[in-house]
This record gives sequence, C-alpha cells and structure tokens, in this order.
Amino acid sequence: MAHDADNGTPGLLRDGRSVLVRRLVASDLDLIVDFSHRLSRRTVSMRMLGPVVTLDRAGLARFMDLDARDQVALVAIYENRAVGVGDFARIAGRDDRAEVTFTIADEFQSNGLGGLLLEHIAAAARDSGITVLEADILAENIAMIRTLESSGYLVEFGPPGSVIHADIAIHPRAQVVAGSDRREHLSTRSSMQRIFDSRTVAVVGAGRGTDNLGRGVVKNLVTHGFPGRVYAVNPNTPAVMGLPTHPTVRSIGEPIDLVVIAVAADLVPEIMRDCAAAAVAAVIVVSVGFGELGEAGRAAERDMVRYARARGMRVIGPASMGILAQQGSRRLAATFSVSLPPPGVVAVASQSGTLGLAVLEHACRIGLGFSSFASLGRSVDVSPNDLLQWWEEDTATAVILLDLERFGNARKFARLARRVSARKPIVTVTSAVQPSLGGSVDLCTIDRGAVTDTLFSQTGIVATRTLAEMFDVARLFAHQPVPRGERVGIVTNASQPGVLTAAASRAAGLRLAVVSEATLATLRELVPSSEPDNPFDLSPRADADRYEAAVRALLEDDGVDSVIALFTPPLAQNPDTIATALVRAGSVAPYKTLVASFDGVEGVLSAPEVSGRSVPSYTFPETAASALGRATAYGVWRRQPAGVQRQPKGIDVHRVRAVVDRAGVGVAAEADAAELLDAVGLAVQPNHEVTGPEVTISIVTDSTFGPLVAFGVLGEPISLFGDIAFHITPVSDLDAARMVRSVRAFPLLEAFDVDGLVDAILRAAWMIEELPELTELRLSPVTAGAVGQGVVVREAHVVFSVAAEDRRHREPRIQSP
Repeated sequence: MAHDADNGTPGLLRDGRSVLVRRLVASDLDLIVDFSHRLSRRTVSMRMLGPVVTLDRAGLARFMDLDARDQVALVAIYENRAVGVGDFARIAGRDDRAEVTFTIADEFQSNGLGGLLLEHIAAAARDSGITVLEADILAENIAMIRTLESSGYLVEFGPPGSVIHADIAIHPRAQVVAGSDRREHLSTRSSMQRIFDSRTVAVVGAGRGTDNLGRGVVKNLVTHGFPGRVYAVNPNTPAVMGLPTHPTVRSIGEPIDLVVIAVAADLVPEIMRDCAAAAVAAVIVVSVGFGELGEAGRAAERDMVRYARARGMRVIGPASMGILAQQGSRRLAATFSVSLPPPGVVAVASQSGTLGLAVLEHACRIGLGFSSFASLGRSVDVSPNDLLQWWEEDTATAVILLDLERFGNARKFARLARRVSARKPIVTVTSAVQPSLGGSVDLCTIDRGAVTDTLFSQTGIVATRTLAEMFDVARLFAHQPVPRGERVGIVTNASQPGVLTAAASRAAGLRLAVVSEATLATLRELVPSSEPDNPFDLSPRADADRYEAAVRALLEDDGVDSVIALFTPPLAQNPDTIATALVRAGSVAPYKTLVASFDGVEGVLSAPEVSGRSVPSYTFPETAASALGRATAYGVWRRQPAGVQRQPKGIDVHRVRAVVDRAGVGVAAEADAAELLDAVGLAVQPNHEVTGPEVTISIVTDSTFGPLVAFGVLGEPISLFGDIAFHITPVSDLDAARMVRSVRAFPLLEAFDVDGLVDAILRAAWMIEELPELTELRLSPVTAGAVGQGVVVREAHVVFSVAAEDRRHREPRIQSP
C-alpha cells in the first residue's frame, strides 16, 4: 500500500466526502484517545464483542504497540480527526492468516468507510504474505456483515450464532470475480422479476375448444386471482373466455410483460418476431416439436434463443407447461394445469411437462403450498441456474425443489447451489441424474448412485431417489425448522411402530436421544412401564393430555433435537383432539423439529387455535424417519465450516501459463507435464527415495457438476471396493482435508503426511480453477511420505484442449478488434 507517510492516501465515501487513510504510528495516541471518547456504547460493544463501555488510555497505548512484521493498523482521518480504524494481527502458527478488526465512528457508519478500510487492509496484508483475514462479528452488527458481503472478496461465514466467524480470502482476482458474479446475479434477478412479477400477459393461440391449451392458460389467469390485464391473441377467433381477441401481440397497443405461445412449432418464429416488435419482456413457449425431434429442431431452438436475447427477451421452454407465481391473494397462473396448489413457501422447477402436471396434482392432494412453479421444458434459455438466483432472494420462497434431468452450466450450478443452500434448502430427485465420469480413474466398481448423492450433498442439496421422497422432505422443510442435531425422541401409543421407527431412524443417520433425569421424571408419570425408554410407549390408552405432555417434555429437553410422534388410533380415542394436542405441544418449542405418523394421514396436521403452526404427517413411520434423517443431514452440512479457497504457496503462475501455451492441444509431452507440475509445486520424481502408501489424485469431468477432483488409495481399496472420494470444485482447505479422511482406506494413511496429501489435492484443484484448458490430469502413483516429508509424484498424465466457455474465468473483458 503506497502512500505519503504524512498526508495519507485519499478515499471517497458514498456521500462524496474525502478521507485520508494512513498507517497508525505511536505518536497518534492522542488522536486515538479522542476517537475512542467519541464512540457510542453500542459501537464499542460491537468492536469488543461484548458490553465493554470504556477504553482507557493505557489500553489504547498497548493496542498501538505494534509488531512491524505481524501487525498493521490504519487510521482514516477527516478534518484532522480519526473517523475509522482498521488493523490486522497475524495468527500465531498460521503465517498466512491474520485476525482483522474495524471500528468506525458513529457518524461515518453505513457510508462505505468500512469497505474502504478493508481494501487498504487487504493490500497491506497481501504485502505481508497473508492470504486470509479472519473476523469475529456480532450477529447484530449487520452493517459490518454487509460490508464483507459486498466487498467483492470471497467471504465464508461460519454457522449462525451470537458471534459469526468470517474467513475473507483476499486474493485480488477473487474480488474481480465476485464483483462480476454480483453484477450477473442482479441482472438475472431483474430478468426473472419481469417474468414472475408480470403485470400484463398475452396468450397467443388461445382458442374456443375445451382441449385448447391456450384457452386453459387464459382460464387460469382470469379465474385465479391475477390482478393484471390478460389478452387473448388469435386472428381466427373473435373472443375467448369472454375476452375479445387481438390478431397480433403488437396490435394490443400497450407494453406486454409476458407472452404465452401455444401454436404449432412452425409458427413460433413469426410469433417471436411479433413479440419483439411489441417490446415483450419474456415468452413462454408451450409449443412442442423442437429439439426432441433431432438436430433440425435443436438448430431451431438455437435460432430462437439468439433472436430473443438479441432483442432483450427471455424464453421459457419450448415444451413448457407454463409458470405459477403466487403470494397471498395474488396469483399469476400462466399454465394450463387444472391443479393449482394453494399459496405456500415451496418453489418448484420441473423439466417434464407431463410429470409437472403430476407434481402440481400431488401438491394439491397433500396440502403443500407453492410460492412458484416453473416448467422449463427444453430449457433453451431460462435454466435452473436462473431460477436459483431468483428464488435465492425471493422472500416468498423458503424451500426449493428441482425435478430436473439437466442443470445448465454445470460449474455455475454447483457454485450457485452451494451458495443458495446455505440460506434455503434445495431438494432434488437424483434417479434421473447419473454421473458421466470421464477421465482417468477405474470406475468399474464405483456405485454411481452413491457418487451422485455425495456430490449433491457437497453443494448442500438434499438428494432423494423418488418424487415421493422429495415431497416428503419438502413437507418437513415447509412446516418445521431445520433440525438442530441428530438426537431424536420417539413417542408412540403402540410398541411395534415405535420399534420400526427406531430402526428406521438409525438407518437414516439419526441417534436415539438420551433424555435428562428431569424429563424422565415427567415421562414416568405418562409411560405405563416402570422405567421409560426411547422410544416412549404411552400405551393404547394414551389420551390427548398425555400425548401433549410427553411431546412437550421431549421438545423442552436440551438433549433432544427432534421428535417423531406416532399415533395408531384405538377405538376409544378421538384422533382430532390428539392431533390438536401434538400441534399445541410443538408450538412450545418452535425452534425444534416435530414430525408425525398419524393415523395414516398423508399431509399436515393443524389446529385452528394454534395459529401459524402445523406438523407434517406421513402414512408410515419409516417415511417420517427417512425425511427427518435427510433434513438433519442438511442441517449438519449448513452448520459445517466451509473453509477457504485460495492459491497454495509457491505457485509460479507465469511459468504455469507459459507451459500451457507452449504445450498446445492434446496429451502434454512428458517434459511439459513435469515442468507444469513443478511450477505448481508438485515435482515429478519417479526415483525419489521416499516410501509410504501410494494414492491417486485425478481430475474427472461430470456433465452435471463439471470438473471433479478424485482421490483414492491405490491397490485393493480401489480395484476391489471402488473406494474413491470425489469432490466438486472449487475445493476449500477443509474440503480437501475431509476428502482425504472420507475414504475407507484412510487408516492406511493416517500415520503418514496427511497434510501433504491435502496440499497436493489443493494444488490439483487450483489447476482446475486457473487452467480452463486442462481436460485431464492423473497423478498416479503419488507416494505419501512420513509426517513432514510431504508427498512425491511418481508419474503424471496431462491433457489439454480448447477451453470450453463454461470453464473460462468470469472477469470482464474488452472485445478484441
């Protein structure tokens, strides 16, 4: 950070005022004492992470006693007074990490000064060899959290709590990429808003026949609460559903937000030209007869998209059955489906038109409310990635369901899913998505279904195998909080269902909770047996009061994270009163998860006297346990530290680039491969004397997730058991460590240099991110030395190709002349 030691470096704030930023020196003590005296109690509390309200001169002097190598403090000056201070201190034993703090004068907060100081601190930290800044922030310090989020640096926040930990990767390229991503995100959301928040809709091809799809769309729009204006377009029919028709979209004579096209495929290009002339924002193409018919149809799709995007239109479809967007009484039902679910918090994307109809009908049957639904059909333009970016910040959506076979840009999908899943659960069906792993690992013994589920789980996506399972999990997320842990309590009025549920819970990754003595004392009065145990059998005579007391006691126990309530009705009991008791019991602990298998009910239990609370119910107890297990695994992922993606030390970027440019397309020569790896910090040494277990580190490519890192122990673990770990990219430091430890053969490695293996994986992952031309990489065998010896690459195989567009970096570029 270059600046004049006396005058500092100027910086502008949002309101146009200019401050000077310079290093803090010992002679600035009076300046800092004055600064501290002007801070409010709240600001001091935010800075000190607690209710500290005084800062004495001696303490401030100690703060300013800086170690020149490991500490830097900056001050922002306005009119000869300090208005902001930022500093970092290297973390002991971690030369590449430092703790960073900021304090901003009250009158300068929310004016961009925190971001300005962060830029200067990051530059100074990089000059000191630091790659990651760490910060602990009070959850209520929204201004600082927003400053980090909008900085452009890659920021990973820890699990929610009163104090939130943040890791800030300060590599300058990450800032550019994050800024580019943010701009794209805002642009995508704007284009999606023009679809889901349409105020005027025209339906082209609406006819008078009861089986006419366009007429079905008009009927839904008119009769289901759309507050905007609806127009029917058909030159051959005077009126549809009581609406006068127009010969063309342009003849309507006013701006149209959304057009639904339901005509023969050969007429679609003419309609698209009409829409463009009318400045339409988006079109939904219901028509079929495009890419599903072969190459000519796919060419027509490409022409359609090029034409539409050149004129500012977005396209959903073709072969779409339309969209549904609803919040409260407002419903945009631009679909011909006769089944429309009630308003709710679930958003659904589907690619199959026929299956989409079944999805809507099933949601109606089980009472699952939708915030929106999109049938993407062929997904030639609007993709699942676009929908994820819309639903990420859609306040009406709390759960996202993906019933898809294709996910658009694979790398973008993996990144978006990881980001969105941290905020909202995403549930998908994986049976139609099989990994197409290309590359250089032996795949003959690999369970591809398990690989798919693992890869989805790395993005936070809840992977299910059937539509029924997807809706089971969605119903839980829609009506209950994400489980806080794996400990489950089971309440039943029949012993056999309790035993089945306990077994199903263990199979789903849950643990039977061990309750406290105080809870046991309560349950002893409710459970007929001498010593109650989990599952807790209340007996067939259990009434509503006993059910409510038992469920309430378990939910209030600190050793219980979730409860499954089972009810098989004997003749003497009133199921309605017990259902009400369960809902009422659940309301005492709204932060814990309660599910039920209640009298074969497939849907939701609710009670009029308990406003806003409902309990999902499943026909069979095992289904309830399975759904709870998947939701719990998602909660574990969301609480898991994400780690940081960064460039490993010692990589010669310029030399790497020179080797790639020289090697060209195809299999790299042995000398080029060796030089490339040496520049990355992975020297190829076939005859090195290091001995130890041998592993493989490879790059493979999957059509859904893009490039993957593969790791396994050579020999029987791979050849007999398919014991290979895969990970989506980018790979964080914690991801790489979890990857090594996830293979079943890890006991063969743990006495050797595991840190060296983690480092080698990170270097291979860096190559994926930085070299879009890299198609294939196989490091095999790689020998793990003793602890501290590192690893040795014995042989390397490298293949380059022309860089695919979805592998290129996303920095802004100017066009070549």
